[in-house]
Amino acid sequence: MKIVSQTERKKKFIRFVAEKDLYLMLRNMGNTIQKIDKFQKQRIVQTVFVFIFLFFFALVFSSWFYMLAFIAPIFYYRTKYRKVKSKYTIWRFQRKLQFSKFARLLIPYLKQSKGEVSLYSTFNKLLRRFDNQADKNSLYTLMTEMSNKPNDIQPFVDFAMRQSGTDMSVLFMTTVYDFRQSTKDTSVIDELGKIASEELMNGIDEIIRYKLQRFTFFPTKIVMSSFIIVLGFAVSVLVYNLSNSQFFLGG
Repeated sequence: MKIVSQTERKKKFIRFVAEKDLYLMLRNMGNTIQKIDKFQKQRIVQTVFVFIFLFFFALVFSSWFYMLAFIAPIFYYRTKYRKVKSKYTIWRFQRKLQFSKFARLLIPYLKQSKGEVSLYSTFNKLLRRFDNQADKNSLYTLMTEMSNKPNDIQPFVDFAMRQSGTDMSVLFMTTVYDFRQSTKDTSVIDELGKIASEELMNGIDEIIRYKLQRFTFFPTKIVMSSFIIVLGFAVSVLVYNLSNSQFFLGG
C-alpha cells in the first residue's frame, strides 16, 4: 500500500481547488510547478485570512459582517485568478508580436537566398537581430535540434509552441520546414508572408477584445463601488440607532 505524505496531500488539495487553466497559464509563462504551488498556497492562506478577519468583525461589531465574511473571500480568491488571466492575455499578445517580428525578419532572408543558403545559416543571422535573450535562446535551441535531427519536423513545431503557441505559428514553422526540404519552391515564401500577416492580425484582434472586455463592466464597477459605500453607511447608521435604542431601553 502506497503511503501518501502530508506534503503530497497538501499539494493535491491546493491543485484541486485551483482553476483548470491556472497551472497551464502560469507554466506557459515560464513558472515552475514549485512556484505555482507556492502562489496557489499563498492565495488560499490569504483568502482564509480575509474570512477570519471579517468573521471576527461580525462577532465583535455587527452580524452584518457574517454575510461579508462569506462573500468577500470568494471575491478575493477569484480576483487573484482574474489577474493571472489578464497577465496571460498580455503575455500571449507579446509572444505573438515577437513571433511576428521573427517571421517578418525571416521572410526577406529567404527571398534573398532563394533557397541557396542553408536555413541554419539564415537563423544564425537572425540571432544577431534579436533583442530579447529568451527569443535568442529559443532560436538557438531550434538550431541545435535541427543539427541533431536534420529530417525531423518536431523542432520546428516546438519552436512555434514556445514562441506563440497558436495554430498559425505552428503552420508557419511547418511551412518553413517544407521550404527547407524543397528549397527550390520559392512560392512557399509568399505563403509564409500571408500566414505571418494573419498571425499578427489575430494577435491585434485578441488584445482589442481584451481591452473592450475591461470597459464593458466599467459602469457596473462604478455602480457597485457606490453601492458598497452606501451600504456601509446604512449599516453604520442602523448599528448606531440600534445601540442607542438598547441604551434607552436599558435606562
